[in-house]
Amino acid sequence: MHLSWSVLKHLKIQELRIVYQYRNCVRTIFSKTGKWPDDLRGGARQDIEDYWKEKVQLQDEKSHQCLDPKKEKYYVLSMFPYPSGRLHMGHVRVYTISDTMARFQRMRGKQVIHPMGWDAFGLPAENAAIERGELPENWTYSNISTMKKQLENLCFSFDWSKEFATCDPAYYRWTQYIFLKMFEAGLVFQKEASVNWDPVDRTVLADEQIDEMGHSWRSGAKVEKKYLKQWYIRTTAYAKSLLEGLQDVDPNLWRDIINLQRHWIGHCNGCRIEFKLKHGNEFLDDTLSVYTTSPEALCAVSHILLNTEHKLNKQEYYCKGERESVEIPDGKLMLQAINPLTDKPIPLFVSSTADYLLGTDSRLGIPSIDEEDRHFAVTNGLEVIEVIATERDGSEVLVNSEQFSGLSREAGFDAVTKYAREHGFGGHITSSKLNDWLISRQRYWGTPIPVMHCQNCKTVPVPLKDLPVQLPKISSLSGKGESPLKQATEWISVKCPRCGSDAQRETDTMDTFVDSSWYYLRYLDPHNTQRPFDKDKADHGMPVDLYIGGKEHGSSTISYVIRA
Repeated sequence: MHLSWSVLKHLKIQELRIVYQYRNCVRTIFSKTGKWPDDLRGGARQDIEDYWKEKVQLQDEKSHQCLDPKKEKYYVLSMFPYPSGRLHMGHVRVYTISDTMARFQRMRGKQVIHPMGWDAFGLPAENAAIERGELPENWTYSNISTMKKQLENLCFSFDWSKEFATCDPAYYRWTQYIFLKMFEAGLVFQKEASVNWDPVDRTVLADEQIDEMGHSWRSGAKVEKKYLKQWYIRTTAYAKSLLEGLQDVDPNLWRDIINLQRHWIGHCNGCRIEFKLKHGNEFLDDTLSVYTTSPEALCAVSHILLNTEHKLNKQEYYCKGERESVEIPDGKLMLQAINPLTDKPIPLFVSSTADYLLGTDSRLGIPSIDEEDRHFAVTNGLEVIEVIATERDGSEVLVNSEQFSGLSREAGFDAVTKYAREHGFGGHITSSKLNDWLISRQRYWGTPIPVMHCQNCKTVPVPLKDLPVQLPKISSLSGKGESPLKQATEWISVKCPRCGSDAQRETDTMDTFVDSSWYYLRYLDPHNTQRPFDKDKADHGMPVDLYIGGKEHGSSTISYVIRA
């Protein structure tokens, strides 16, 4: 049996012969003489390692080349590392476990998939490069070289033919491709969102860049909340299927992760409805998303309540003279939401006393099914529409509900949410606390978001044939001010592929977790230049049989890995 040298070095043995049979020949792990030295201190152990290292690596390389598709596969996936500098003992521990399991399963006659790559984009690499006065690209690739040599010296049995780095355009081309396919399917969208803003450095900060007093770790400035347009992936569209999929996961292997993910997803008993917003005679660009557990009663909505921290609670949306400050807790806005089923306007109110569901900042007022909403509607002179009727047998049916009238309440729930999904105004079954995934980063070292902004055509996806959209070369990076991509004038200025007018590239980059949310699939077909991966190869290699990494990824990347 080949042993990981990181394990062998720690074996305290005096007289031991470890023998294994491989392809009908007997070998022993010894020094060149075949005799075990009495004293294993000092240079003796190093001599043993030096003698066997190359032989072990050569044998591992041959085992990766001799693949038999008829064999049962076993996919061992290690959390791939940030190339942050040098390996530490946490790396050694994780990769020793994966190496041991890979060798064990290979000895059992299985076709073992045991790849390695580099999670190379992201904030840590950019900040480290800034601190050292280097460019992220140079810093990252230098670290990759160092860390790969360390891994090779440990004689881990990784299949290096599958190696890639997520900062390589050959990889992030396909991250961009996946983004555009999701954009095409309505699973990627842009809206305003609250961010941490450093008023001195004039840049967005991650939560970990803010100290316990709420100050920027770099400038010391008091961090402010600011609304910026951000890109999202509509992960809530799959909340229910992710939750239900946990029933198929072996609780003996994944009990802690199952519980973590169930808590993260929450109870999926409602959906979000997207309302168009009107200010006077003009529609706003953004919509208003409101979570409800009673979408079947959508035709009865008389008003929408917003909490005082909602982004629409702005002085400009109040009648002149009605309020002197948005700090006054309650009031009616001049905005109206449009009911997507009836096209009727719905008034908006700001309320500091309303009962909002966990994780929400708004609620639908439905007087026909809620006493609190009925009291509010009557007090403010709003129309009350009854949409739920009780039959003699106690069952409830919909009335005054457009084409949904006559359906049972349960059937109405399903019908209205299906209609909302088909017509693009929400309807995906999810929990109140689960939000869509914000992937925008106002930083340089990340996958460029492949869209353009045109005055005529608005948001335009980059044609697939023009991928990858590569990061422009820069001469320096300070970490202060706006994203460096906004200063790359030649890179940012383009022509709209639809109308030919002047346009600008998107200057946000993607969260590094977007890159690492599909790397396990690329490992199965790492050199494919026609698509992210071949379906047949993915069908053969998936699912991952053993994942080794931290629990902290249980509500992010491995929520997809263990059920892919």
